[in-house]
Amino acid sequence: MIQLRAAQRNPELRAAWAHKMSMYMPNQLIFVDESAANERTSHRKYGWSPKGVRPHENIPFERSERWSVLPAYTVNGFLTWDIEHGSFSQELFEDFIENKLLPFCNPFPGPRSVIIMDNAPIHQSEVYQDARTLLICSGFVKFVVLRKLFSNSCPLILQI
Repeated sequence: MIQLRAAQRNPELRAAWAHKMSMYMPNQLIFVDESAANERTSHRKYGWSPKGVRPHENIPFERSERWSVLPAYTVNGFLTWDIEHGSFSQELFEDFIENKLLPFCNPFPGPRSVIIMDNAPIHQSEVYQDARTLLICSGFVKFVVLRKLFSNSCPLILQI
């Protein structure tokens, strides 16, 4: 079986990322990432059928409701989460971090003191950037923002 790999993958950037992450102990890390689903989430483009018979699936064509989940988890399991009808906005994300996640955090370098997230647009407000800077300057918590991973096109990790 062929193993697929991204053409943009860069061994030097991957090594730099692994080195950067090795500075942290596993119990320090908190991962935050949104996901969404609707009735079409399980629909597949490909399927199996007898030779000469085109595969098909009977599905409703009306739009279904979208649900989004925002978990915060560690190597020991889930800390907290939020479920939203529709999508998470910048305001909902900021509220989640401030009121649901930060109460579980400890001052750096203690356990649960490094928050790791991607660079989704809802993570980028100026107010939130200022709040993150304040938290970091006070030594309370570190935020590690993952940029486009393993690509030459932009920085790998931005630690604010």
